[in-house]
Amino acid sequence: MLSELRQLWSGLPNKAGFVAVAAAWVALFHFLGNSVLGYVDTPSVFGWLEALHANAERTDSDDAFGRYVPWLVLVLLVVRRRELMAVSARTWPPGLALIVLAVVMHAMGFLVQQTRVSIVAFLVGLYGIMGLAWGPGWLKAVFFPYFLLAFSIPISAYLDGLTFRLRLLSTWVSTVICKGLLSIRLTRVGTSVEFAAVPPRPGGGAGRAGFLFDVAPACSGIRSLTIVTLLTVVFAWLNLRGTGRRVLLVLCSVPLALLGNVVRLIVTFGVADVWGQEAASKVETKAGFITFAVALAGVFSIGRLLREPDEEAPAGVGASGAPGVADGAQGGASIP
Repeated sequence: MLSELRQLWSGLPNKAGFVAVAAAWVALFHFLGNSVLGYVDTPSVFGWLEALHANAERTDSDDAFGRYVPWLVLVLLVVRRRELMAVSARTWPPGLALIVLAVVMHAMGFLVQQTRVSIVAFLVGLYGIMGLAWGPGWLKAVFFPYFLLAFSIPISAYLDGLTFRLRLLSTWVSTVICKGLLSIRLTRVGTSVEFAAVPPRPGGGAGRAGFLFDVAPACSGIRSLTIVTLLTVVFAWLNLRGTGRRVLLVLCSVPLALLGNVVRLIVTFGVADVWGQEAASKVETKAGFITFAVALAGVFSIGRLLREPDEEAPAGVGASGAPGVADGAQGGASIP
């Protein structure tokens, strides 16, 4: 692997120029990247970002995983090193347009004290520097893993409205299914679900007092939506070739993540109806895996359907394309 990485680096043109411009770009955002010094006292956009990620981990915010995204991107580029080695790299002057755009974005973000805009500007500018040094073929080859860096930008503070709407949607869909298909007696008011009291059964059967169950912000689906989308991008880039197929699969991750969250709520409401509110609360806090299991199962299934025909040899066809001869089979013998 190390020899292939050295070969990849040695085959790239304009290495000295790229390193010099990229270093200057990083220095700009380190010394003049953040103008909001009242919250995080550092001029560095990287220091500001690290402080927000650290705070997100302390408060269990949806942005907590953002600090690990750059490492994930690096791993993906290493995994696909051979694909990058095949790219015809060349100088591409139009890459300057992206750099100019990034400078304008950063100036605007710095003046209006919106550090998140500066982070986007840094990513756009670095992408343009790679394009300038190594051409459009390189930009196309690294677009999908590079796009993942957007997930490192903390934006949960701006998603309160969307979070509430997702809570409403998840609660509405799950209650409709529980009432219509499972005959659970409940009433929804916004994101609160009221379970009707169950009278004692004839012959001494125990009843149940009514109770109220609130779908908390953590159940909105934002975190599961973000993580499922992130994992879907990784899966699409590693397993699909066409850009259109990759984009389609990523778009499918959104309804699949919401579906997984609805299934989780249905399970929670079902437990609440049978064993009560206390049992349902325990399930709610420990059943987050249901959301990811449902969503990722859907992603893998759709991804398999979207795979190009030449990626999987049909049954009875070997790698050489000869019918009736399986890979590794000789003399008519077959391997089960």
